[in-house]
Amino acid sequence: MYYKKTTQIPNILLDELLKTLSYSELKVLLTIMRKTIGIVDSCDSSKRVERAWISQRLFMLCTNLSGRAVSSAIDSLVTRKIILVTDAKKNIVSSKSSRRGASKLYYSSNSLLDTPQEKKASELDCHNPVKKGHTIKLTYIKPSCDISSQENKKLSDKERLLQIIQRPTTSNINVTTS
Repeated sequence: MYYKKTTQIPNILLDELLKTLSYSELKVLLTIMRKTIGIVDSCDSSKRVERAWISQRLFMLCTNLSGRAVSSAIDSLVTRKIILVTDAKKNIVSSKSSRRGASKLYYSSNSLLDTPQEKKASELDCHNPVKKGHTIKLTYIKPSCDISSQENKKLSDKERLLQIIQRPTTSNINVTTS
């Protein structure tokens, strides 16, 4: 199920890669995913774009990073085989020097992000997993009117004020000395 105006992010990114990626690497990877997974293929509406041409300038605008930060993040993601960079003829461009002179580079998430994982990373890798079956102890609380001085009848403010005024008290006696 695809939601309109959203981009689905693979669980492996959130469960495993998020722990190890730097801030700039994460921004660049999310930009690549937005431009590929986040766009429906114009030829086949049931598929997503597999690779997208993204210029250095567009990376800088989308991520608000400098050109050097974008370039080093791309290089790190390629080295770790998280993304795949190809030229117009679908030849893999893996080295930083070969990418420098290329006119158009196409980016895609590697097959690592597209394959389902066998284990549940959130349950097995997490240091503090959430335990299932939390219980809550229920206790009986008496209604507040049972323990009040108004007996079981709730009085209005006016009735309560009249009760207070009409009650004889010793503190209301004024003692005057001469």
